[in-house]
Amino acid sequence: MIDYHSHSIYSDGKNTYHETLNRAINKNLKEFGFSDHLCIYYPDWAIKKENFQNLINEIIKIKSRKDLPIEVKFGLEVDYIENREDEIRKCMELFPLDYVIGSVHYVGNWNFDTKSNGYRSKDINEFYKEYYRLIQKAARSGLFDIMGHIDVVKKFNYFPGFDLNTIYEQTAKVFSESDVIIEFNTSGKDKPCKEFYPSREFLQHCYNHDVPVTLGSDAHRAKDVARYFPEALEKLKLIGYTQLASFTNRERKFLDF
Repeated sequence: MIDYHSHSIYSDGKNTYHETLNRAINKNLKEFGFSDHLCIYYPDWAIKKENFQNLINEIIKIKSRKDLPIEVKFGLEVDYIENREDEIRKCMELFPLDYVIGSVHYVGNWNFDTKSNGYRSKDINEFYKEYYRLIQKAARSGLFDIMGHIDVVKKFNYFPGFDLNTIYEQTAKVFSESDVIIEFNTSGKDKPCKEFYPSREFLQHCYNHDVPVTLGSDAHRAKDVARYFPEALEKLKLIGYTQLASFTNRERKFLDF
């Protein structure tokens, strides 16, 4: 069992690395990854520049421990900002990473992931089209190993008036061509959409295009580590997946489940 998506008090999480790690150990996970938010806009919910080195030192110290019954990974969840790829890459190079989750939280200057009240003034059809254009461009950028919560646009239960299967198919094809993987992110079940990221239909398109998968709880509290994972594994099996992707020094391997 792998959980590669978690947040600590260095970004918008509620617990320390040690508190979260203890929960992962209690869940009998094989691998656990720290993946605090890195965003070059430096919002309140992301790592602050002045904390970069402290964060690095703390994770390196944890990873060097010989007494842990779990393999600890150094990850980041990095916001994709269009036309600022070089700046993002240079910032990422400061960290000795095992993997990078690429996410889209902004459409233009709007952080659509934070509050639901902005949706009522938006053209939802155009919003969805723009989001998927950005997530495809993020995948093509070569910056990321894992694409995070790939249909997070549904978080607040707003949906377009068109069938999504065509855009799912197009996006899955881009993921395959770009050699990125996706996460099956279980946090969506606790959001207004009440559904994992991605949906069963989107996940099926990814499987059909041979896009690998890993697991992430997107835990912002220690108690949410590995939430709903037994259910998630059953859903993956029903689609046809039999392996989870794992990373070390940004090199991919696979574990059977």
